[in-house]
Amino acid sequence: MRRSLGVTGRIDRGNLSRLDLLGVILVAAAAVWGLLAAAGRPASPEGYLLGLLTISVAYVAGRVAGAQSAFGVCAALAGAVAVLLLLSPDALAGETLAAPLGYGNANGALVAQAVGAACLAALAATGDRRRGEMHLLAGLLVLGAFATRSLAAVFGALVILLIGLTALSARRRGSFVVVGALCVAVVAAGTVYLGGDRVSGASGVRGTAESGLTERRIDVWHDALELTRENPWRGSGPGTFLAQSPTARADGDTKSAHSQWLRQAAEQGVPGLLCLVALLAWAYVRLWRSRQDPAVVAIGAASLTAFALHASIDYVAEFPVVLAAVGVVLGVATAAPDQQLRSWHR
Repeated sequence: MRRSLGVTGRIDRGNLSRLDLLGVILVAAAAVWGLLAAAGRPASPEGYLLGLLTISVAYVAGRVAGAQSAFGVCAALAGAVAVLLLLSPDALAGETLAAPLGYGNANGALVAQAVGAACLAALAATGDRRRGEMHLLAGLLVLGAFATRSLAAVFGALVILLIGLTALSARRRGSFVVVGALCVAVVAAGTVYLGGDRVSGASGVRGTAESGLTERRIDVWHDALELTRENPWRGSGPGTFLAQSPTARADGDTKSAHSQWLRQAAEQGVPGLLCLVALLAWAYVRLWRSRQDPAVVAIGAASLTAFALHASIDYVAEFPVVLAAVGVVLGVATAAPDQQLRSWHR
C-alpha cells in the first residue's frame, strides 16, 4: 500500500492559536529591540528589519497559499529556483560571487530550500507521475547544490532529499524537531568555542578548524564575541559590525560576521540574541505542534535545520530571497491539514 498525503490545508480560527499569537509577539519584540539597540547612535537597523519582515510575510504567505494548493506553491518555488540556476551559468560553474544572489553559498542555501519545497510538493501530489516529477526535480536541485560548491548547502540538500524520499515512514514528528534543534544548538555553541580566547591560543584546535572554515571566519567570530563582551546589553548597534570589527576593517573582502547568532549578539547584545533564539525555538515548536502529517513536519524540520545550520557558519540569513524561501517552506509545513484531502492509494 502506498500512501499519498494531501498537504493542502486550511487556516481556520482554531488553527490561529495562542502559539501563533506568541509568534507575532516575538517578531514584534525582535523588531522593537532592534530599534532600541540602534537608538541614539550611528546604526543601520534597516537591513535587520527588512529580514524580519521578509521571513514573516513569506511565512504567512506560505500558510495561506499552502492552504489553497500546497502542491502549486511548492512546485512553483522549486521550479523558480531551478530556472534561476539555469539562467546563471556562473552559479552552475561554482563561482564565488555568482548570480542570482551574488554569493555562491547563498545560492546553495536557496537551492537547499528549493529541495525541501520539491519534496513537500511530492507529498502533496495526487498521482504517481507528479510525485515522481517532483522527486526528480528535487534530485536535480541537489546536483545544483553540488554545482554551487557550498558544502553546507550540499549536506543540507542531501539530508532534505533523503528525508523527503523516506518521509512516508515517519511516525513521530517530535523526533525530527528535537534532533534538528539540538544540531543547531551544537553548531552555534561550536562557533562560540572556536571564536573564544582559549582556542585562539590552542594552535592544534585552531589549525584544524581553519582548514575547514578559514582563518578569517574564526577571526570575525572572535571579534563578534569581543564586541558582545564590551557591550552585552545593546551591542554595537544594528548594521555596525563591519565598522567595529578589526578583522573586517583590515580586510575589505570581509562581508559579515559569518554567523547570524554572533552577529546578532555583537550588534544587539544578549537581549537581541535571545530574541533570535526565541524566534527559532518558536518555529520548531510550531512544527512540533503542527497538525500536518509527520512526513510533512519531517521535511519542514529538515529544511529549517539546514538553513539554521548554514546561517550559524555563514551570512546566508542576510539575503532576503533566502529568507523568503525559508518562510514559504515553513509556512506550508505548518498549515492546518484538510482531512478531506487525505487519501490512501494502493
